[in-house]
Amino acid sequence: MRGKNLVSLFVVVITTILSSAPALGETIQFPTEELATESVLPVFDQPASVRNRVVSLSKRIELGFLMGYALTEPFYNPFQLGGTLSYHINEDHGINIFGTTFLSGLSSEAAQLNPIPGTAPPLNANLQYAPAPKYLLLASWQYSAYYGKLSFTKDYVMNLHLYGLLGAGMYGIGDSSNPVVSVGLGQKFHFTPSLSVRFDLRALVYQGPNPVSIPLDSATTVQPSSAFEKKIFIEGLLNFGISYMLPSL
Repeated sequence: MRGKNLVSLFVVVITTILSSAPALGETIQFPTEELATESVLPVFDQPASVRNRVVSLSKRIELGFLMGYALTEPFYNPFQLGGTLSYHINEDHGINIFGTTFLSGLSSEAAQLNPIPGTAPPLNANLQYAPAPKYLLLASWQYSAYYGKLSFTKDYVMNLHLYGLLGAGMYGIGDSSNPVVSVGLGQKFHFTPSLSVRFDLRALVYQGPNPVSIPLDSATTVQPSSAFEKKIFIEGLLNFGISYMLPSL
């Protein structure tokens, strides 16, 4: 009996000592060169940025009717009417043909210069006798940079395309045709897979006749473009219209 009591006492003492002793921990350190220094993302063979693409462009012809406004035209009617013809080689690249004709007449600012304020006797600027814009024809490479979807309601989603334009062509001013280069940006909002509203903003750079380089106060007829000095112009052109895409070829 006495032996069992001694054993029980010994167990109680050992248990008490162990429970009251501070917990011992060991700090583990890894060499710096073994630690991860960059994150890794999974790679997919065929990534898809937009699923369930509704509007397909590849191998489709697109026709459009546009109305335009010359943002930086100071002397002549800035409004114009034109159209576009595009062929989409694939979903990203295409060829765009753009043509427009300018409405005749002076701008409201230029009309106020007949007569020129403050002149005595009164003198007319007669800018109507200088070479005026007639037409613009451009051939451009079109790059569809972004395709997305815009949700207005729970039941209606509008598809859209953002695209860039880079091209060259001819700018008819008076009796002259002047080479022109163009760069632009556009946006299409699709109501259906074939019908869309289209906005284009283009910058034009060309060398043409300067309408104020010679006096016209005594002119009675339109003067030839060769009578005017040449000047480099940078102009902005904004177009708005509708487009319709034919079925794939």
